[in-house]
Amino acid sequence: MTMAGPLLLRRAALAVLVLFSLLSVLLAEGDSSASSNAGTGSASAHPVYLVHLRAAAVASYRGGVEGLPATAAAQADPDTTGAGGAGSGSGASSLSQPGHSRQSSFGSGGSHGPSRVRLPRVDMQSAAVKSYMGYLAFLQARVMEDAAVDPSSVLHSYKVVSSGFAAALSPSQLQQLQQHPAVVAVHRSSTIHMLSTRPSTSFDWLDSVDSGNLAGSANQTRHRRGLKGLQGRRGLLHVQRQQQAQQQALQQQQQQEGAQVQGDGMVVGVVDSGIWPEHPSFSDKLISPPLSAPPSSWKGRCEPTKDFPASACNRKLIGARVFYQGFQEEVGTKDWDLKGDWLSPRDSTGTGTWLAGAAAGSANVPTAPVFGSSIGRLSGVAPRAHLAVYKVSWKSKTLGGNVASTVDVAAAVEAATADGVHVLLVAVKWDPATTYFESLHYFNAHLARVTVVFTAGDYGPPSTDAPEYRNVAHYNPFGLTVGASTTSQRYFTTVTLGNGTVLQGRGMGGGTIKPKLPVVAGAAAPGNVAAAPYCKPGSLNKGVKGKVVVCIGGRVLLVDMVQEVLAKKGAGVILLRDNLVAYDTLIPYDARLPVVLLLGSERSTLQEYIGGTASPKVTIAQRATSGAGEAPAMLLISSTGPVTDPSLTPEPAAPTNDILKPDLIAPGVCLFGAAPGTVAKAKMKSAAVAMASGTGVAASLTAGIAALVMQSNPAWTPAEVMSAMQTTADAVSNKGGPIKDAYGADATPWAMGQGHVSAAKVVDPGLVYPASSDDFYNFLAGQDATKAAEVKPAHLTLAPIHAFNLNRASISVSRLQGSVIVKRRVTNMGGVKATYTAAVVAPSGVDVTVQPSTFDIEPAGAVSFTVTLTPMAVSEEFVFGSLTWEDGKGHSVRSVIAVQPLALPA
Repeated sequence: MTMAGPLLLRRAALAVLVLFSLLSVLLAEGDSSASSNAGTGSASAHPVYLVHLRAAAVASYRGGVEGLPATAAAQADPDTTGAGGAGSGSGASSLSQPGHSRQSSFGSGGSHGPSRVRLPRVDMQSAAVKSYMGYLAFLQARVMEDAAVDPSSVLHSYKVVSSGFAAALSPSQLQQLQQHPAVVAVHRSSTIHMLSTRPSTSFDWLDSVDSGNLAGSANQTRHRRGLKGLQGRRGLLHVQRQQQAQQQALQQQQQQEGAQVQGDGMVVGVVDSGIWPEHPSFSDKLISPPLSAPPSSWKGRCEPTKDFPASACNRKLIGARVFYQGFQEEVGTKDWDLKGDWLSPRDSTGTGTWLAGAAAGSANVPTAPVFGSSIGRLSGVAPRAHLAVYKVSWKSKTLGGNVASTVDVAAAVEAATADGVHVLLVAVKWDPATTYFESLHYFNAHLARVTVVFTAGDYGPPSTDAPEYRNVAHYNPFGLTVGASTTSQRYFTTVTLGNGTVLQGRGMGGGTIKPKLPVVAGAAAPGNVAAAPYCKPGSLNKGVKGKVVVCIGGRVLLVDMVQEVLAKKGAGVILLRDNLVAYDTLIPYDARLPVVLLLGSERSTLQEYIGGTASPKVTIAQRATSGAGEAPAMLLISSTGPVTDPSLTPEPAAPTNDILKPDLIAPGVCLFGAAPGTVAKAKMKSAAVAMASGTGVAASLTAGIAALVMQSNPAWTPAEVMSAMQTTADAVSNKGGPIKDAYGADATPWAMGQGHVSAAKVVDPGLVYPASSDDFYNFLAGQDATKAAEVKPAHLTLAPIHAFNLNRASISVSRLQGSVIVKRRVTNMGGVKATYTAAVVAPSGVDVTVQPSTFDIEPAGAVSFTVTLTPMAVSEEFVFGSLTWEDGKGHSVRSVIAVQPLALPA
C-alpha cells in the first residue's frame, strides 16, 4: 500500500498530461481563423508582456520530467558521426535514423560528401511531443491561475521554441509573475518596424542616406507611396546578370550530374507582411515538372478569409497565417489602421510578397516591359521550394506602416518551427528590450533544425547620433545576418545637352519627355530660397512648369523631390550627387516622371552648361544596360558593426563584440521583384515588376541559397549550413580587388562579414565549423550564467565559454589585453581523407599562431585547433586578418580574424 499510492498518483498525473496534450492539440488545430477576434480588443493601448517559464521548450527538452520522454531533435556533431570529439550530450540519439551520403550536386567542385546520418526533425505529431505540450499547457494554466491571469486574455502561448505566454498584464499580475518560482523572466513587449526590403517605384531613401535622416521610422513607411505607380502590376525577382550566369552554370551542372537542385522538398518561411497569392511567382501551374506535394514533415496550414480564399494556396504556397494579437493590444483598435489592408495573409505593403518571390518564386516567368525595356524572364533562387508566409506587420495611424509586435513575431517563429519550415527569413529590427527572449526563440528554432536568416538592417553604419538604429540588427549567433551589396549591373540613361554634349547618367524613369525641353536648376525657381536647390516639398515656384528640374541630392527623399516637381507640373528630374562608388548602380526609378542620376564630371558639366547658357535645354534618351561594372561594393544603408554604445549591447548575444556580424553580404541593390496589385484572375501571360534595394533583398536571396544547400545536403545542420556559406564567401570583387564600401574605401568585416555569398561554392566547403546545442548553452552561460542555468537541459553541466570561443567560422576578439587563445574545431565534409595547412594573414600589429598548423582529417572526421592572438601594438580600432585552411585540391576554408588590441602582454 505504501508504494501503490504514489504509483497511482503518477499514473493519474500522466493521464492528466495526456488530456492536456489532446486539449492543446485541439486548441491549436481549432484556431484556424486568425481574424475571429480582430477588432474585439480594447480601443486604447495596453502594455503586453512575454512571460517565460523555466520549463524547456519542445525544441530543447531532453527529458527530466518523469514519464515524459525527450522531444528535442538530435544534434549532429563530430561524436554523432563516429569521428570522435567532445560529446554533445544531446540525450536524443535515439531519434536518429539511417541516412545516405550526398554529393555536392550544384556549384563548383565535385568532391563526394561523407556518409552522414540524416537526423530527424522535431515530430509535432509524435506522442512524446503531444504529451509534453500538454504538460506545458498544464504548467502555463497553473501559473496563470496563481497570478490571476484570465486565460481568455492570453494573446499567444509558446511551447515549441519557448515555454511561456504573452498577455496584457496589470501591475499586480506583473509583480506576481516576476516573483513566481516557475517563471524565469518577464519582458515588456514593444512595437518594432520590420527591416524588409523597400519595393517601390522610386528610391525614396536614395537622397537621405547622408543627411542624418536614417534613424527614424519615416523611411520605413514612405515606400508605400511609391507603389502607387505600379498598382495592378506584378513582378518576379529579377536575377541580375551575375546571378543569371550562376544559375545557368548550376543548371548545366545539374543536368550533367542528373540532379535537380532547385529547392524540391524544402519549405521556405517568410516572417513579414504576408503575400499577394495571385502573383505568378506563387502559382504552381507554371512549374514543370509539376511540384510534388509538401514534405511529410509539413504540419502547417493556410488560414482562409473572405479576401484570402483557401484556393489561394497550392503546392507552391502551402502556408499562410497571420499574427496580430499583440499589435492590436499594444496600439489599441483606434490606432490600428486597416484602411487599404486586410486582416488576412494578403499583403498590402509589398515587402512580404517581394521577399517570398525572391527567395522561392517560380522560375522562367515572362515579364512585361519596363518603360519599353525588356528585363527577360525572372526567377526566385529556389524556384521549386514551397513557401509559407507569416504576416506580422500592420499599419498604425501614429507609428506608420510595417509595424509589428515582438510577441507576434515570437508567435510567428513558434508557428513556423512547428509547421516544419526548413529556412526562415525574419526581417525584424533589433529591440534591446526583448533581445534575450527573442534569442531563445531563434536558438530553439536553430535546435529544431531551422536555418534562420536575418536582415542586417537598413540604417547605415553606426554613428553617435543614433547608434541603436544604425548598428547591425541581429548579433545573436543562431542565424545568418546578411548585409547588402551592389551588383555589376548598370542602367544608363543619356542626357543630351542643347550644345550636343552627351552625358551618361543612371536611371530608369517613367513617363515620356519631348526632345530639347527647357532645363532649370531648382535654385533658379525658388518658392523658398534655402530649400529650392534640393527641391524640398513646397520649395519650387510655378516657373518649373514644363521644364526638367535639376535637384541637388543629400537633403530630401527622392520621392518627395518627384512629388514637388509633379505638383508644379515639371517635366522631369535630374538628380545630382557626389561620385560615390556604391551609387554607380543605383537607379533613380519613378513611374511618374523621367528621373536621371548624374555623378562626378557629368554633374559638373551639366551645372556649367546651365550656368553659361541663356536658354538651356536637355533631351533624356532611352535607357541601356551593362553588366561590366565592378562589384560588389557595400550599399551605404546596410547596417554594420561593431556595437558602438555598450549600453545598447544585446543580451546574451555579443556583449563585447566577440560575435562578428553581419555574417556575409549578398546582392541588395536595384533588383526587380513581386509586388501586390489588383487581383487578376485570368490570362496573365507576363508579369510586370517592382524594384527594391536593402538588406531584405540580400537576405531573401541568401534564404533561397540556404534552401538549395539544405536540399543538396539533407544531413547538414543549420550550423553547418551557416558555416559553409560563410567560409566560401568571396572577399574580393569580380575584378580581383578588395570589396569597397559606399565611399570607395576597403570594406571591413564589420560591414561585409566573411564576404559575398557564393552559391557556386557553398555546397563543397571542404571543412565546416559545427556547433552543438551544448556549445550554445555554454556560450549563453558565458554571457549570463544565472539565466543560462535556468534555461539549460536538466542533465547538462554547463561549462561557460567566452563568446569568441563559440565554434563559428569567424573570429572576433574585442578589448584584447594581452594574449588570448581562441579554440575552434572543424569537420571534414569531403568524401576523402585530406591534409589541410593553415595560411595566415595576421591583423596589423597582432601575432597569430595556429596550433597545429597542419593536420590530416578523415571523411566526417573532426579536428580541434587553437589560434593564439598576441598584440604587438595597441589600437582602439579593430584590425583585421584571416585564417585559411587549404588542402591543395581546391578547398580554401577562410575565416575572418577581427581583433581590438587594447593592451600589450604584461
